[in-house]
Order: sequence, then structure tokens, then C-alpha cells
Amino acid sequence: MEIPFRAVVADILYGEHRKLKEDLENTGIPYVLAIKPSYAWYRPVGEPGTVEEVAYLAPWDSPEDPGEWVRLERTFWDGRTEQWWALEAECRPFGPEKRRRLVVAPTDPAELPELTTWYLVTNLPLPGSSRAAQSDFTPADVAEITSLYALRSWIEQSYKQVKNSLGWAHYQVRKDVSIRRHWQLVCCAFTFWWWTCAAFLEGKTLPGVVLDTEETSSASAPEAERGKKEGQTPVSYVLARGVEEGEGVAGAVRNAMAILESVLRQAPAQRAKSAA
Repeated sequence: MEIPFRAVVADILYGEHRKLKEDLENTGIPYVLAIKPSYAWYRPVGEPGTVEEVAYLAPWDSPEDPGEWVRLERTFWDGRTEQWWALEAECRPFGPEKRRRLVVAPTDPAELPELTTWYLVTNLPLPGSSRAAQSDFTPADVAEITSLYALRSWIEQSYKQVKNSLGWAHYQVRKDVSIRRHWQLVCCAFTFWWWTCAAFLEGKTLPGVVLDTEETSSASAPEAERGKKEGQTPVSYVLARGVEEGEGVAGAVRNAMAILESVLRQAPAQRAKSAA
């Protein structure tokens, strides 16, 4: 079964895994991976040497004078909203025309709070770049990169429910294929449970991320001094409105049935192998 996807999304544990990144690059898989603020590289004296230093040096005066920072708004399931910012950063290993890009997404570009600042590396090309014309991947701006990584929190939430509530780790078998079959059944149970619970909701669930669609106008300042773009208009992205299949979420029931069918097909073959 093949499930189309936009990109592989993973946290710092995988973003710092060199072999994983090499495998994704070699197999031509798009990704958005988080890295630590201390991620560093060799550079001449006087140049910024970590992604955090690069972010601190990016021009920023105020929300009215954001420089290259793009304003966006995150909306959570309970209706709460937070204002975030995103930056297309450029340094020695990362850049819009390079194989990998660096996107920084904090709640406060001036302070870069530790718990609410994302440092994201992606191989998705920047729209309008020369690399975009040569790449097989659909281009993605900083707004979409941030939106893609925001989906990771949904993965963490579902994983916690699958593991603790539905018994992901409560198997009583020892063979690898038996453990994997148990995991598949638990995933099917969770998918059906999630879909059924969503059916009781009144209307659609709130979107995961909605970017500010109003045109932002920065305070007047020489462009050479601030290096900013006038009249930035972020694109609007809406994610995870509900269980109905679409751009924001895969078809839950269809995928669950396919997984369950694969388990049922494996069972007779395994029993025959054990009998032999």
C-alpha cells in the first residue's frame, strides 16, 4: 500500500541522526527535521557558527518592523491562538540555493525562547529559486515548512494514546512478526476509535495552523539597512480540520482497513510456517 505524503517530519532525535539524513537524501525523500540551536559547523573567525547565532543576527526591530521575519498564527484545538514568526536563514551550510535550507520559527524573534523556537532543516526547495526549477519536489516557503513541522505534535499525542491507552507495549509474544502484528492491530483500533470519536463532534475540529493572511506593512526604513521585503503577504494554510480525507489528513478508515487486511493475509501463512 502506498500513501502519498508531503514530507517526512521528525524531531531533534532524528534531525541529529546523520545516517537517517543521508538515507533520506540518497533515496530522494523530502523532509523537515528539527535540529538543536547549538548545531555548529567549521567557519572563519567572525562568522556565526551555530543556527542560534544566525537567528540572533537576523534583522529584527519590532512586529511592525520585522525585517525578513514572516508573521504567522498558530490555532490550537481549543481555539487558543499564538503568534509565531518564521525566517529563511542563510549561513555557510544552509541557504535558499543550497541542498538544505534552514528555517527558524520562534514565538519571539528577539529573545528566541528555548521552548518555543524551532530550528528546522529541509530539502524542499524555496519557491522562485533556481533549485526549485531543478528539483523533483514541490517548492515550499517558510510558512509551509513551519506548518508541516507543527503536525509533529499530533503524532506525539496519538503515540501517547496508542502506547498508554490501547496497549502498544502490552504484547505477550516474543517473535518479531507477532510483535509487529500486535502493533498493527493496535494502530487499527486507535484509527477506528479516533474516527468514531470525531463523528460525535459538532461541526469540524479547529485547524492546526492558520497563517496570517493580512498583508503586513513594515515601518518605513531603508531596505539596504534592514534588508526587508515590503508588503509581505503570507500564504494561508489550514491543517487537520477533521477526519475527512484531504490535503490536511489522510483517509483514516481506508488506511486502517488496508492495514487490517495485510494482517489477516499474513496470519494463515505464519500458521502454515509454524506447523511445518
